[in-house]
Amino acid sequence: MYQVTPYGDTDAKDICYNCGSAISRQSYNYFRKILFCNRYNVWSKIWKKDGTPVGFYFASRCRDHVRLIEIAVRTEYQGKGIGKMMLRDLLSTMKTFGLYKLTFRTPIDEPAADFWLHAGATITGLKDNDYEMQIIIR
Repeated sequence: MYQVTPYGDTDAKDICYNCGSAISRQSYNYFRKILFCNRYNVWSKIWKKDGTPVGFYFASRCRDHVRLIEIAVRTEYQGKGIGKMMLRDLLSTMKTFGLYKLTFRTPIDEPAADFWLHAGATITGLKDNDYEMQIIIR
């Protein structure tokens, strides 16, 4: 059983530094900037197991869609369905607010790209070494 809590800076940092992605480590400071500049449009939750932060998502609500900044799961918890559970939670929240498009970027050379394609995302473009992707909720 997982406990879901609001965003916590210490927990997010712990997950970012223990999920196996160099991009997540770099993203951590970006979260802090977004929170400072745009706190009221941030959607973020943290999942914990026995008090240990195991995964989180961090997204920004835009006028007609949601921009996912990060979804991360600690390495030892990957492959256990936590990422899918977090994505379902975010998509459900979006529907509640009448938003049906999730946009995000993911590195081409990381396993996350396969996760997103299996989750129903489509590639809408390339930017640097990232896929620009989206999920349209039906």
